[in-house]
Amino acid sequence: MLAPEKPHSSGERFNHVMSRRYTLVFGLMLALYCGRALAEVAPSPVRAPSPVVSASPSPAASPSPSPSPTPFAFPSVGYLTPDEILGRTENSLRRNPNPPYITYVMRELFVHHGARHEYTYRVWYRSDGQGLMQNMGAGRRGKNETFFGYPFPSAPDNNILLYATPAPVVAPPPPVGNQGLPAGGSTPIPTLSQERVHGDRYYVVSLAGLENLQGHPLYHLTLRAVRDESKHPWKDLWVDMLTFQVWKAHADAAGSVGPLVGRAVADVDFAPVGPFWLVKRVIADGNGRFGFLSDSGHYEYYFSDFGFPTSVPDWYFDEKAFQKHR
Repeated sequence: MLAPEKPHSSGERFNHVMSRRYTLVFGLMLALYCGRALAEVAPSPVRAPSPVVSASPSPAASPSPSPSPTPFAFPSVGYLTPDEILGRTENSLRRNPNPPYITYVMRELFVHHGARHEYTYRVWYRSDGQGLMQNMGAGRRGKNETFFGYPFPSAPDNNILLYATPAPVVAPPPPVGNQGLPAGGSTPIPTLSQERVHGDRYYVVSLAGLENLQGHPLYHLTLRAVRDESKHPWKDLWVDMLTFQVWKAHADAAGSVGPLVGRAVADVDFAPVGPFWLVKRVIADGNGRFGFLSDSGHYEYYFSDFGFPTSVPDWYFDEKAFQKHR
């Protein structure tokens, strides 16, 4: 383990990060943290610990590949409405297994007023939302800065579409035919036919087309929030036509947190790592205003060197206990 500097609590970490690049707190919070907070309301089922699995480090940073509409042999699938595609996507994400622990390296690139800053963190994450982050470079006092709490900008197992609750269960429609005599003995109106309709509670969904991303056939969905864009920031999803996994997502939202107002635009890439579906890259631009102060920045986050241990000591995630094991 890296030799840490005095750990920072979640509140201290927030102040430290805000003082260095405060627009990130607002910008990425809209694109990723809101999705994480909504997902927490409906926790995933507890799963048996998985054996340790490692993945090779990601290649050097390169521009995020964009889905291409170039000629491609798309699979023959039955017709689905855009709402049905999104519904199957949400169900697919709910079925994704969640590892009890994830270790990984997160590399952050931050560009502010033309100055480039890079930080690399080793992260230990537990599925209940607790994390330990250590800066792999020397901190302000020559030691490795250590942060506790939910890792920024997001944990890699962030299922962005798992909103607060599953779709409500509705009563089945009455059977076709006469339904018995209503009150008063008048003749009932028979039911002639039934048609099931699927609609999303949070987005108006359209199908922009079929696209190819590095050999993967994708539905390109465009989304418009029904209400409260800051809580539902997603504008585009690229969904696998066969597995209904999300390979890429685009967010664009504005909002406010107390006196802080701003806007964030973010692109998030996902990929399979062993049996898990994880965030691999986040690229975002944010701007914010705090009273008479305003600022903006460009942010890039790269996730690599994943491991899935079956256990991590509890004191990794407890600031006071961590002090005793330094």
